[in-house]
Amino acid sequence: MPRHAARLLAAFLLPIAAFAQDSYPAKPVQIIVSWAAGGSIDTMARGFARAMSQELGQPVVVENRDGASGMRGTAATVSAPPDGYVLNFGPITPITNALHLMSKPAYGVDSLEYVCQVFENRFAIAVPQNSPYKTLQDLYAAIQASPGKLSYGHLGVGSITHLSLETAIQGRGFSVTGVPYRGETPMFLDLQTARLDFGVVTVGSTLATSRPVRMLAIISDRRHPEIPDVPTLKELGLPSLQPALVGLMAPRATPAPVLAKLERACKNAVKTDVMQAAVKMLRDEIVYKDRKAFTASVMRDYEEKGALVKRLAIPAQN
Repeated sequence: MPRHAARLLAAFLLPIAAFAQDSYPAKPVQIIVSWAAGGSIDTMARGFARAMSQELGQPVVVENRDGASGMRGTAATVSAPPDGYVLNFGPITPITNALHLMSKPAYGVDSLEYVCQVFENRFAIAVPQNSPYKTLQDLYAAIQASPGKLSYGHLGVGSITHLSLETAIQGRGFSVTGVPYRGETPMFLDLQTARLDFGVVTVGSTLATSRPVRMLAIISDRRHPEIPDVPTLKELGLPSLQPALVGLMAPRATPAPVLAKLERACKNAVKTDVMQAAVKMLRDEIVYKDRKAFTASVMRDYEEKGALVKRLAIPAQN
């Protein structure tokens, strides 16, 4: 194409692109949830979608694409056109955890724009209700007295539940037997019947489903408002990973004006009655971060998890 023709075409297309961004959204927006329908993430996502629909003035539709520990839905988001019409809502674990466990991942930490954080999926170290261990100190003493004999449940090698426990016991020379589960329901069954000595559980879903376990410590630097008497690992002087940060993400190269509109809508959405109702249902709380703070947290988490996976010598999968 002659140079002058290319310039004319660019001059023609530029106002169209600017108009498209200014009029965003001009059609329904899709939010991919990389987890199965009916779970806590899906419940929060649907409340968030209704709130965002109010803010954006267009329908916001949730589509579940679960599988591969959240990587399937994340990959679908990464490969979508970067125009703001296909987004992702969920934990950042398919990025900050899973990428370190794959030899040939389909995307990278820089493949997404991190629009806003909505809440933190916090975890706790829990024991059966009839367990003789009343405090984390009791549990640690039992582990020390019987190396390798106590068993604990987690959601798979390299999952945040596995890495959180490994972080909490690091440097103590403790030996425990990890038992991986494909979901929390079978792990709770084994906890309730004391086939497991302890487990790492999601605080919100545990409380929301009234599962009868005793939580000994929150894996966070803040206590959970629903169980204020349970101390954090930080309070107990123990190392703790970040919780699973949950928020809104967009494909890389989504235009800045679109990202700004989404960030503004997100900030307003978390204050709506519909979002507050979703949070109340899950017995959790909003922990909002803007785009800059959320991005910084993601990058910190990515580096932290990478160092931990390397230290634990977890082999990469194909």
